[in-house]
Amino acid sequence: MKAISFLRSTIALSTATFMLSCELKLQKSSENVNQVESIASEGNLKVDVNMYSAANLVCDPLAPPTTPGETTYEYGLKASLHYLEAGMPRMYKATDYVQFGRRAASDVFLRDINVPTRMFTEGFSTPTGQTLSKDNGEKLIEFFGLKMNSSLILNESDEEGDYELAMLADDGSNLTLKGLGDNGSDILLINNDGDHPTRMGCAASLVKISRNQLIPIEVTYYQGPKYHISNVLIWRKSTTAGKDPSCGQLGNHLYFNPDNNSEPLQAFKDLQARGWKIVRPNNFVLSKNDYNPCVVGTNPVITNFIRSELASTTVFFYWNTDIPATTQIQLTNVSTGVITTTNSNNQLHLVHEAALSGLQPSQTYKARAVSVSADLGRSLSQEITFTTQTP
Repeated sequence: MKAISFLRSTIALSTATFMLSCELKLQKSSENVNQVESIASEGNLKVDVNMYSAANLVCDPLAPPTTPGETTYEYGLKASLHYLEAGMPRMYKATDYVQFGRRAASDVFLRDINVPTRMFTEGFSTPTGQTLSKDNGEKLIEFFGLKMNSSLILNESDEEGDYELAMLADDGSNLTLKGLGDNGSDILLINNDGDHPTRMGCAASLVKISRNQLIPIEVTYYQGPKYHISNVLIWRKSTTAGKDPSCGQLGNHLYFNPDNNSEPLQAFKDLQARGWKIVRPNNFVLSKNDYNPCVVGTNPVITNFIRSELASTTVFFYWNTDIPATTQIQLTNVSTGVITTTNSNNQLHLVHEAALSGLQPSQTYKARAVSVSADLGRSLSQEITFTTQTP
């Protein structure tokens, strides 16, 4: 099948190469590969799918999977991941990891801050199946930090008023109100930092929240020695702050049972009886200039993925999806390990055609189709291996 008419636009690429470290190292492409789409569209995606490459994305690394439609792309938290490089001294505060740790080149998104005490052994994985690892090849499951940013907002069922906040965390966590102090200064609301089992850190003061008001927050969290983790943000309407009898109380079998699917224990049930609630996913709003690519949408079913015409620097791919979705190709250069995700024009298709140019002659590539649906469900096809022709 030859393409009849092309959208003559040169489309930049995101490229990533997986090094023997815990980051996905970004690197400029030396291949200058371009993608052209020529099939009539079924509509346009509401966001720019090219902002975040699936090969460089980490979704809800500490929380279990969610179901489609629970939240939309406007909600969630955007985070940066920080870790200890070989030879760095051990750190004992979340703030130290964020300030002095090596920042991974991954884009991390979370739906909320609700990780009851459990064992953390999975590590950090991308939607394309790669797992971040340390220099020695081990999964990153200890000695890392996260800096999370979002804005708190009341949902339809929340009442306006004064709120008391607290965090149940193993190990350290802090919550800062951004720009809400005198002269636009930050306010450290919760200081629950340091090495400890799950401990309730309580706010130093109340926060008045009105309907539709955005409260910008920054949360830092770190995981010390493996394996237990916990990080739960809770709040309640109150007239005082820091007076709950559980403030400062700690124990990895106090609030939740990590040996039984994080079952809530009596201490947590008592918190609920005193009005405490877990802050919901739709209480976290991202910046208007951003979106959450990790929301769980309707995953398109990819079928009939084929490679067609092939030359020394060009290749054509075709596939179908059962619902309208975007068109991208993820290429892996077998000899260099560089992963390249082509940019989409953000149009939705049922029939997909991607014409790539600018590949290296006599090179072997692995290709997968990537399609994102209107509600940001994401699917990848099976892999096709091919070798470009020799001129």
